[in-house]
Amino acid sequence: MNASAWHQFIFTGGLGVAVAGLTTYIIAWMLVAVHLRDHHPAEHARLGGFLFAPRAFGWYLGAGWRRLRDRGLNALALLGSIGAWGIAIGTVSAVVVKLLASGGIGA
Repeated sequence: MNASAWHQFIFTGGLGVAVAGLTTYIIAWMLVAVHLRDHHPAEHARLGGFLFAPRAFGWYLGAGWRRLRDRGLNALALLGSIGAWGIAIGTVSAVVVKLLASGGIGA
């Protein structure tokens, strides 16, 4: 494969990982939000109800749910953390490869 094909492959792969992460994150957030509302109302209020609030996204990236020591929440929130990392890594890889391709690096 030439460099252009590699750029396109990695760009498309990065977008795929980001979309898969987004899907996982959205589904997990709905389940985690209900669990937090029912079992940890103070944490639910601290994070807010918005899906992409920076505090909630950071809570998943930093595995903040572990501090609550709730086994039921751990099972749900782990999927959300995987999804959040998928969004972050997929987006970063797609942007970096696009910037490298537009700068003529590797072409």
